[in-house]
Amino acid sequence: MSDEGKAQKLISFFVCQKDLDVENFLKEKAVLFEKLGKSRTYFIFDEDDDEFKILAYFTLAIQVLKVPEDLLSGRKTKIFDGFSPKARGIKITEFPAILIGQLGKNDLTQECISGFEVMEYCLATLLEGQARLGGRIIMLECKDIPALINLYERFGFQKLEKEYVEGELIQMFKILMDDEIIEPQDHR
Repeated sequence: MSDEGKAQKLISFFVCQKDLDVENFLKEKAVLFEKLGKSRTYFIFDEDDDEFKILAYFTLAIQVLKVPEDLLSGRKTKIFDGFSPKARGIKITEFPAILIGQLGKNDLTQECISGFEVMEYCLATLLEGQARLGGRIIMLECKDIPALINLYERFGFQKLEKEYVEGELIQMFKILMDDEIIEPQDHR
């Protein structure tokens, strides 16, 4: 069996009834997005268990955070950008970001890991990449569910305050401060 076939078999045992988008992404798009270089999907599993079961997964990608111009003062733009509120004399409204594209727990093993632990794994992996590539903004989109928003706020994420239409995903972001940005290691 090919590596892709093995991955598809493992993925087939992932169930997320709370959010079918999370389940469907993993089963229908994750492998293709890997091949296309659009994102990277990471599995969390119990290394002590003899049988490999996906406890949870998360997907990371590069994205552009677009902030409506009317929400950005010069000071706030400089906070997002880290350097300047303008580029070539034009107010900056788009910022490179690291996207937590998907994040979900497997219903079949949900007692084995908490959402808080999934976020800890996700952010640890994300910061390893940030150390090599840079970046200062982390973003995610989630349904307007208070428990989800509360979880992300516990990790320092803020809701992007803008007008949302009914059913639109809430955008949340976290700007890494100087003491959170990992200095690259000398790999000589």
